[in-house]
Amino acid sequence: MKTLQHLILHDMPNSEEIEAVKTGEDTQTYAVYRKRINQLANALLQKGIKKGDRVAVLCKNGNAASTVMFAALEIGAAVVPVSWQLKPYELKGILKACEPKALFYGSDFEDTMKEVLPEISSLHTTIVTGTASETTSEFEDLFAGSGHLPEAETVSEDDTALLMFTSGTTGNPKRCMLTHGGIYNYVTETIKSGGRMKDLRFLACHPIYHTSAIICLMQGTITGATIIFTNDQDPAHILNLIEEEKIQCVMALPVFYTYLLEEWEARKTDLSSVLYFMTGGTKVPSSLIRRYHEIGVPLVQGYGSTEAWGISTWSPEMGWDKAASAGKPMSVVDVKIEDPETGEELPQGSIGEVVVHSPFLFKGYEENPEATQKVLQNGWFRTGDSGYIDEDGFIFITGRYKDVIIYGGDNIYPDQIEEVVQQVPGILEAAVVGVPDPLYGEKPKAFIVTNGTQDLTEEDVTRFCTERLSAYKIPEIEFVDELPKNNLGKVKKDILRKQATHS
Repeated sequence: MKTLQHLILHDMPNSEEIEAVKTGEDTQTYAVYRKRINQLANALLQKGIKKGDRVAVLCKNGNAASTVMFAALEIGAAVVPVSWQLKPYELKGILKACEPKALFYGSDFEDTMKEVLPEISSLHTTIVTGTASETTSEFEDLFAGSGHLPEAETVSEDDTALLMFTSGTTGNPKRCMLTHGGIYNYVTETIKSGGRMKDLRFLACHPIYHTSAIICLMQGTITGATIIFTNDQDPAHILNLIEEEKIQCVMALPVFYTYLLEEWEARKTDLSSVLYFMTGGTKVPSSLIRRYHEIGVPLVQGYGSTEAWGISTWSPEMGWDKAASAGKPMSVVDVKIEDPETGEELPQGSIGEVVVHSPFLFKGYEENPEATQKVLQNGWFRTGDSGYIDEDGFIFITGRYKDVIIYGGDNIYPDQIEEVVQQVPGILEAAVVGVPDPLYGEKPKAFIVTNGTQDLTEEDVTRFCTERLSAYKIPEIEFVDELPKNNLGKVKKDILRKQATHS
């Protein structure tokens, strides 16, 4: 079967020599890692977790988090990776929406969970895994049983493997259903086309609730990479790890590499083990790529999304004149440019919406057919990005049509921030847009109209938001007399973006 379950059962290495995962002092060979995945899979089955159930994971990067993910997938449960940046207000909304039967969470989140867990009625099993460096006895007790699983495969290609949230709103979070078949197709295609992570020592510093981090974890584990986990993105720490662990590959956001380069230029640590760095998630400045080239480190970038996984890649051998592009589509991916209003395919060089057809696409937003139909039409995914394809087949992204704000690699949905801001006493209405940010690509800005009954300040609104939203979602504030609207009363956010840019 072309499923992730098949890959875990039959294609994951079983070597007693090759290191599979490492967190601090805890190093596991592939033989040990596989046995622990099987033991945990059996423990889940014994606890009544079965195919189709949801297993939520709120753990920082580490051996425990990856073991839980693979064990759940091995029995056909759908994994729900949960961001550890979320506040209790946001966590409740997400967990209520996905209705997990089991939840694994790190010791860091015990206080938060005391507030959240009483409101999650679907939970049958909750396990505290411990810290990244030390697991709990409660978690380790799950590995006392058999490491053998029935060979029979129970999962089909269309079954949901990952349930990823493309919005953190408590009202109507979109739950993106990624299938076993889609992930299988991606992993096997990347292996076939050279498998950039095969047998490499990979530093997993990017949070593994992000699609790009999970992609690397899946691809690396099946191809025999050694995954070294860390939660510390401090540039000095990362440079030390690269040197000590002889790291060959890293995946992170462009802003991470900006600060890493600054630190390296001050310290000049040994980067001789590095074969290449990978980046993406937001626009990658070609100047950053060139600066890394000058110190002998290729910076490879990828373009994709939660719904489409990988779409295209660029690497230096493709030509420096294309460094500002998003690269060329993967061999099994078709990309075209359409007029966003009419759906008409546009000629080469014309700017329109980037539309994708590939064997990696998600199957839709769970229980949200309206949102699914907007972006998934006749097997083609409408990315919401504007761009064009040049005469050599390279994709250039010029902006976005949809309102989502990409801060670093994190998606911020304006409606979530608007929902919170509008709860502030004295606010009549609010509209949130993305405004340019030199480090993170974009950041949110809220335009607010008050009802005149309260003497509101920017600090009042910020304080209210800070209690309810993750730090990266706290918007810049501007009070205005009115919001620009069309004749239907819909806020014209394009005008607000221009106003924000030129103010």
